[in-house]
Amino acid sequence: MDYELDNMRQQMAILQEKLDKQTIVTDRIMRNAIRKSMGSISKRYLMVIILAIIMIPYSYWAFVMLSGMSMALWIATSLLMVACAIFTYYNGKSLRDSELLEANLLESKKRVARSKKRDNIWLYFSLPIMLLWTAWVAWELAEKLGNTRIAIITIAIGFVVGLLLGLKIHLRNQRNYREILNQIEDLENTTE
Repeated sequence: MDYELDNMRQQMAILQEKLDKQTIVTDRIMRNAIRKSMGSISKRYLMVIILAIIMIPYSYWAFVMLSGMSMALWIATSLLMVACAIFTYYNGKSLRDSELLEANLLESKKRVARSKKRDNIWLYFSLPIMLLWTAWVAWELAEKLGNTRIAIITIAIGFVVGLLLGLKIHLRNQRNYREILNQIEDLENTTE
């Protein structure tokens, strides 16, 4: 009887060890998947920051030098690009934190949820601003060309293309944020 009991204890210990190893492997796989999703968002954020910085001298050339538009439009454009770059850097900062996934999962989940929410808030802030900016560009272009119809068509095409690209990036980021939050929840469930 003691032999059978010892044998069962040994088998239970072996099973527990295998279960612990499986949990560790699952934990690593899930953390790598989360890192991959965070990396996708970070890459898109870096692309936006670089594009915003490039747009400052480009908009000077395109608006002031080439088209003869007002310096005020270029200054406003530059300020918008700087604001975009700063916000994007700030919002992506928590995703670049190497200790994010090593910390408490609840804290990591809160930080990712805050970044997701800030990303949405930025969309609601930036769309009206961009609409006003687009109207300003259309007005100045119409003055320069003397033809309102051409100016409006040109700016409308640019606005729609920019809007579609921006929404595509935003929706992809939101999907990645949801994936990260779901993966963190799954990770929490496996560690419980």
